[in-house]
This record gives sequence, structure tokens and C-alpha cells, in this order.
Amino acid sequence: MMESCLNNKADRWEQVEVHDLKRDLSSEFSTLPDSQHSSIEEREHLQVYLRIRPFTSAESENGESQDCVTIEPPDTVLLKPPSLSLSARLSTDKSLPQTGQRFQFSQVYGPEKTQRELFEGTVKDLVKDVLEGGNSVVFTYGVTNAGKTFTFLGPDADAGILPRSFDVIFSSIDGHVFPGMSIKPHRSREFTRLTREQQAEEAMFKRNLFRQLKECEKSNASLLNSTNKTLLEGSSMLQTTVAAEDKISLEVETLTKFSVWVSFCEIYNENIHDLLEVVPSGALRRTALRLSQDVKGNTFVKDLRWVQVNSAEEAYKVMKLGKKNQSFSSTRLNQLSSRR
Repeated sequence: MMESCLNNKADRWEQVEVHDLKRDLSSEFSTLPDSQHSSIEEREHLQVYLRIRPFTSAESENGESQDCVTIEPPDTVLLKPPSLSLSARLSTDKSLPQTGQRFQFSQVYGPEKTQRELFEGTVKDLVKDVLEGGNSVVFTYGVTNAGKTFTFLGPDADAGILPRSFDVIFSSIDGHVFPGMSIKPHRSREFTRLTREQQAEEAMFKRNLFRQLKECEKSNASLLNSTNKTLLEGSSMLQTTVAAEDKISLEVETLTKFSVWVSFCEIYNENIHDLLEVVPSGALRRTALRLSQDVKGNTFVKDLRWVQVNSAEEAYKVMKLGKKNQSFSSTRLNQLSSRR
């Protein structure tokens, strides 16, 4: 019986055209108006960008720059053995095949590219999709000391893609921000209306959260070493400015308002932790949260805390506090490496 079913399935799959399958999936998952969805479909749904960081002075002095990576614009890199390796010396023999591997990405950004150029080329369009009702996921991936935190968060004076996203979002909805707390996200794609008592509780939690950050800044509590000037070191707020061309023009009615809520969690040792949770005195670790699904099968993190924010600066403060609460583990390359 099982073999018969599998054979029937195989016959059915052979009759399905690729463009028909794409159309079926698009109609099933699309929640945007046709005009907005078409602009999103013009791009591939999965983009993979490669950023190559420059060598530090110490790495250059130690001779680690051995011409291993060659960028072939705009989207390809050629990886070769280190120039001092046996493979590299053998490859100079014309009688032997040349060694090297090519890898292709959506686009490759070299060491000379700025934070602003990276943001505009990778994430800005995703921010526009979100403001138009879509969903987007962005994450960095790489070995320890590859520059993931610098790219995603960045130092105060040269913000990464997340703070820049805050700026673009709030500059684009300027004049349309709903400051109240009467509507709050719920589960995956739902929202709930809060009573006056619940709104007061949310406001109290937000005040306590910002007070906690202020106390941490006063005590100069820093989780990172002095040679890595990141967002946690120093009390200055976001120093980026949004140029007029960076603002996204939204076609919304005059009375349309945006309510913005943020959350911050980590996956550490296969456990989900809420980084905005206040750990009880004496507790050794944060409460582990779990993934759940709503009746439609949409996944969400159960009991994850949300905070309502009215500006990029408030969102930035929440991010700083969450970053402070993040779990760290020492590695050979980075004594305080984030393990997310």
C-alpha cells in the first residue's frame, strides 16, 4: 500500500509544472495586496550576501594576508590556498592543475564598503517590505571574530544594519506613530486590545526597563573589552542621521497610524531566553521559553515580552539593554563571543 501511494505521488509530481507550483505557493502564502506583492516577487525570496572584513593591523603584521580571497565583482569570490602553503607552491607549477574554488552569492561586499553602503544594498528594501505589510528575516552567519556584531549592530559612530533600520522605519512613519498602548501584538499574526490596567502595567514595565539601562550606564557596566568599542560601551544614543533619500515614501491615508512593538530574545545552548526579562534576585539563569503554534500553524515564542516604542532612540535603548543581557561564552579568538 505504501509503495502504491508513493508511486501515485510520483506520477502526480511529474505532471506539475514549475511555474504552476510557484503560483500555487505564492497564492497560499501571500497576504499583501497585488501591487505590493508584485514588487517583492521581483527579487529572489532568499538573498545571501558575503561581506569580507579587512585585516587588523595585528593580522597583517603576522602575515595572515596571503592572497587567499579574490573578489570577482559583483557576486563571486575565488578562494585559493595561502601563498605560503604547499598547495600554493605546487600550483605555480604550470604542469599541475591550478587550485582554487569559486563561490557565488547575491552580492559580495569588499573590505572598503561602508556600513551605509551595506545597509542600502541589503536590508533597506526589506525594511520597505515590512512597512508595506510584509515579513522579513535578517541574520548574520560566520565564524567567531568574523565581524557579525559589527555588521549587525556596529559602534555608536558607525551604526550597523539594525540601528539603521530603526532610523528608516521611524523617519518613514513620522507623523503616523500611534503612541498609545491599547493595541499589542499577540502570538504570531494577531493583536489584542489591552484594558486600562494592562496598559498601565505595560507603561510601568517600559519605565523600569529604561531605568535599568540608565543604572547600567551609570555604573559603566560593559560586557565587552576596551578594544572593541561597541554599542554597549558608552551612554551616547544613536548617532546616525537619516538622509531625505533614505526615507521610504508610504502611500497611507492621513488617519493611518503605526503601533511599533519590539522584542529581543536569544537562542543559547538550544534554549530560547527573553533578554528583556528581569531575572529574579538569586536566579542563576533566565527562564527557558518554548516555541508554540497558533491554530493556523504559525510559529511564535510563547511568553516573549514585547515593548512599545515611539522612536528610533527608544528602540535603540531596548536593543542596548537586551544586548547587555545576552549570554556570552569565551572562545580562543574572542574572549566574549556571543553564542546565538
